[in-house]
This record gives sequence, structure tokens and C-alpha cells, in this order.
Amino acid sequence: MAKLEHVIVKLLYYVCALLMLVMVSVVTAQVVSRYVFGNPFTWTEELARYVFVWMSMLGTAVGVKYGAHIALDLLEKKLRGLARQILIAVNQLLILAFGGFLAYSGFKLMQIGARQTSPTLSLPMEWVYVVIPVSGLLIIFFVITGTAGKLKRQGGEH
Repeated sequence: MAKLEHVIVKLLYYVCALLMLVMVSVVTAQVVSRYVFGNPFTWTEELARYVFVWMSMLGTAVGVKYGAHIALDLLEKKLRGLARQILIAVNQLLILAFGGFLAYSGFKLMQIGARQTSPTLSLPMEWVYVVIPVSGLLIIFFVITGTAGKLKRQGGEH
């Protein structure tokens, strides 16, 4: 399982880096077209927005994997033993529930988006929204694979 997790994280890093490159390129093209040529591209703002959403959602999953999000961990640092393990478990269950909610609602949003296209690029909106349930499933995956290890490490401290 650890090998699969490593492959997924590495793939997410590459995808996010590629998305960042695309976003920087698109925004640069927008600025050049607007200020140098005086005729802005109409599609760049929309594409940059969708790329940013994708990058943010996939980055959220990576952040969950590494526990990199802002957190108040004062209580967790003060507690020891079983109380600490219970707090960690409750926290992970809440994150798991959030991932499930994201996956479920994102899937519903994809179904709605199947009947819509984006205004400028004419992309099917389900392709824009597909990152939401994917991100939710990735969050669920990372919580499940990471919780056992974290509880095991925390349980060894006294």
C-alpha cells in the first residue's frame, strides 16, 4: 500500500507542477495580449480559473497526506496515551467525512455539469468538476492509509 501511495503522491506533484506551468503561461499570455497588443484573449481568464481549481483541489489532497494544512494542535500536543489516540481518531474521522462529502457532492455536481458547457472554451463542465470527487477520494485514501501509522506512532509515546 505504501508503494501505491508513493506513486500517487509523486503523480500528484507532477500534475500540480504542470498545472502551475499552464496557469503561469496562460496568465502571461493574457497580460501580453492585453497590454502589448491591446486585444486581450477571451479564453485565458476562464482557463486560468479552471486550472487553479484543479491545482487547489489536488493540492488539498496532498496537504491532507502530509498534514500540511493549518491546524490547532495544542490539545493534541498536551494529551498523551489513549486520550491523544482518541483525539487523533476523531480528527481523522472528521477529515474522512469531509472527503466523503466532497466525493459525493462532487459526483452530483458532475452530473449537473454533464448538461453544461463553459462559456468561452465550450468545455463540458463535468471535466471541470471531475476534480472534486477525485480529490475527495484521494483525501479518503490518504486518511485511511495515514491514520493507522499515526495512531501506531502516537501509541508508542509515553
